[in-house]
Amino acid sequence: MATDHPDPGSRLDRAPTADHSFAVMAYGDSPFLGDCLRSLRDQTRASTLVLTTSTPSNFITDTAAAFGVPVMINPRRAGIAADWNFALAATPARHVTLAHQDDVYRPAFLDLSLAALRNARGAALAFTGYDEIDDQGAVVTSRISVVKHLLERLTLGAATRVAPTRLRRFLALGNPLPCSSVTFDRDRLGDFAFSDAFQSNLDWDAWLRLADAGQVFARAPARLVGRRHNPLTATSRLIREGVRQREDLILFRRLWPGPLAEAIAWAYGLGY
Repeated sequence: MATDHPDPGSRLDRAPTADHSFAVMAYGDSPFLGDCLRSLRDQTRASTLVLTTSTPSNFITDTAAAFGVPVMINPRRAGIAADWNFALAATPARHVTLAHQDDVYRPAFLDLSLAALRNARGAALAFTGYDEIDDQGAVVTSRISVVKHLLERLTLGAATRVAPTRLRRFLALGNPLPCSSVTFDRDRLGDFAFSDAFQSNLDWDAWLRLADAGQVFARAPARLVGRRHNPLTATSRLIREGVRQREDLILFRRLWPGPLAEAIAWAYGLGY
């Protein structure tokens, strides 16, 4: 649990990777924050960690302190995009992973993500596969996760370098690419920022904008992130409030003619 203190003796004697940081985005008092921090501490390749939040609390401060992670407070509580952009700029490292507080990362996540970036020349970011997990961390399946994994297999196969045209095919029937699986190369992103026009689909919008700009994505196909989906998550709240459904339709209309976009959005929503 998040209140458990890490065992200092379990840390590997390694120097952190100088050009990478995990920016852990905390919002509210998630009972899974400690699990996330522990999984990042236990990577096979060490990195620096920073925790960012616009909702500071004793719980967040104490949990971060238990893992020796500094906390940076965003003074502007202006929505999800503002929090993500703040986290992306919270470290001077060239490569940054925006770690989501409810998710956990397999030990090889960082090593394989950086290897994917090295091997896919010119890539602006690397992404990995993921599994859905329950509150205990066990892998589970849902209708939407089955569809997303199928889309990934059909459109990407074993590809480790994804050019813009192929990326748009990958994203044309939904968003199988969660932000928590992404490691950004900030040197190649230019003036990129997440758009505050979206609350739920700001990552999907970002990937499409980067594809339109001609950016290449690197890929480590292994499922290296465990993503929680339960009533406590922001995604669940946005689905309950109808925000996710409205934003899905906006993005499908960007990709497909009107009536077809509406039909795809309706079918996609059946998986929630």
